[in-house]
This record gives sequence, structure tokens and C-alpha cells, in this order.
Amino acid sequence: MRKNYIQMKRGLLFTIIACVGVWLLVGAGWLSAKTAQSPLWIAVASLSMFMPLIATIITQKVNRESVLRGIGIRWKFNRWWIVAWLLPVLMAFAMIGVACLLPGVHFTVESPIMVDTLEQLNSKLPGGSTLTPATFLLILMSSGLIAGATINALLAFGEEVGWRGYLLKQFAGKRFLFTAVVIGAVWGLWHAPLILMGHNYPSHPVAGVFVMIVACVCLAPVVQFIRLKSGSVVAAAIFHGSFNAFASLGILFLDHTDELLTAPMGVAGIVVFLITLGALHLTDRTVLPSVIKIESQEKFIINKNKAV
Repeated sequence: MRKNYIQMKRGLLFTIIACVGVWLLVGAGWLSAKTAQSPLWIAVASLSMFMPLIATIITQKVNRESVLRGIGIRWKFNRWWIVAWLLPVLMAFAMIGVACLLPGVHFTVESPIMVDTLEQLNSKLPGGSTLTPATFLLILMSSGLIAGATINALLAFGEEVGWRGYLLKQFAGKRFLFTAVVIGAVWGLWHAPLILMGHNYPSHPVAGVFVMIVACVCLAPVVQFIRLKSGSVVAAAIFHGSFNAFASLGILFLDHTDELLTAPMGVAGIVVFLITLGALHLTDRTVLPSVIKIESQEKFIINKNKAV
């Protein structure tokens, strides 16, 4: 009982610090009266991703724990790192397919966004050279794979150290799905100030808060699955970074988009998250009904037998 109380207290303190931190940062951005598409807001959104990392450090300091220790920052490479890197690519194309099943949405290589983007790029190319949609897609794929495993992963590391590192540790002894749902809800709620200011769902800032929470609850088990199977929060950061790099690919190939429906964190994304979780479950049917256990200071494992 005492162990559960300590875990709950530490998890709550971390959550409060992470949420207050992002509210203060977004509030400072709001006072600047800039839009969500301005360079300042891009900087605010990027800095926000480090708030869970800062919250982890502060919470560990308060509780006299070793800073950034015992939260799964391990560099031992395995095949799940590759899965973390490439799975978001498949998910992005799956989102396009699911979006096309929605009423009034069709696949096209001549979407308004694609046409405008290619016109701007081609106007800057020398010698009358032009980019085709296929060539542009190859460039996006290449740059996305590089960014997903580098700069995007670095930014995502700021979040994952908190969500799938420190906060996950506080759920040792709890069921996998229960843990993923609670962390997913906190993760989604943490985004609220950014969304209310027009991030992710600029046309639906209020409804977007609730959709984001549902989307994060559905995505969290996927990230947690990779986190535990890889044995490292670094792999979770790579997945998160790669997902951010490819998630919006669909808007280039759809003739109609709606942030709540066809966006990566909308209905199409939620459906794909659940399908992906089902596919991962087929690779190891023992994970979803399992209990999370900490084997050593840095290694989290899946206890397939009983709660601890």
C-alpha cells in the first residue's frame, strides 16, 4: 500500500508540473498575440515538448532520486527500434486509406495543398525543372525518415522521458492497458492549452481538446507496446518523432480534409491506432493482458504471470 501511495504521489506531482509548465509557456505565447502558424508558435510548440523532461527532473530532485535514472533510457539496439522508425510510415498511408472511406473524401494527387506546394517549389527551381507529385513524395519520404530519427526524435525524447519513462515507472505493478489508458488521457489533456490556441485543430479548438484526448488514449498503447518490447524510452522517442514526420502526409493526397475527421489525430488516425494495436497484439499476445514490472534500475519488463 505504501509503495502504491508513493507511486501515485510522484506521478501526480510530475503531472502537475508538466501541465503547469506547458500552460505557462503557452500563456506567454498567447500574450504575444501571434497565430498558431507563426514562427513564435512553432517555437512554443517545440519547447513544450521538453516540459515532461523538465517535470521529470524536478520531480526526481524533489524526491531525491537520481536524475534521469531508472526511467528506461537505454541504448541497446534491437529490431523494435526499426519497427519504431518505420511503423509510422505504414500508419500514415493507412490513414489515407481510412480517410477515403469517409463520406466526400477521395484520394487525389491534385489536392489544393499539393498543387499550391508544387507551384511554389517549381517557381524556385532553376532551368525550368519541375517536381512531379511522385518525385515530391520521394523527397518527403527521405526527409521524413531522416528527421524522424534525428531532430524529431530529439524533440519527442523530451516528451517520452516523461510519459513512457518516469510516469510509466509509477505504474509498475499495474496492468498494461490500464496504464496506457491513464497515461494516454494525461498525455491528451496536457495538449489542451496548445490546442485551444489553434494547434492541431485550428478550426475546432474546443472540440479538438476532446478529440485529442481520445486519440492519445488510443495511440498510447501502441507507443507503450514499442517502449516495453524495445526495452528503451529512446525507441519510443523515435516512434514519436517518425510519427510526427509522416502523420500529416495524408492532407497532400486528399481532396477534402477536416481536422476532426481526416487529420492524423482525428477519426482516421484513431481507427488506424486501434488497427495498429491489434496488429502488434498478433506479434505477442501476452503483452496487452500483462503487468508492468521493473526488473532493474533501467529495464522495464512485462510480467506475464501476476501483479506485483
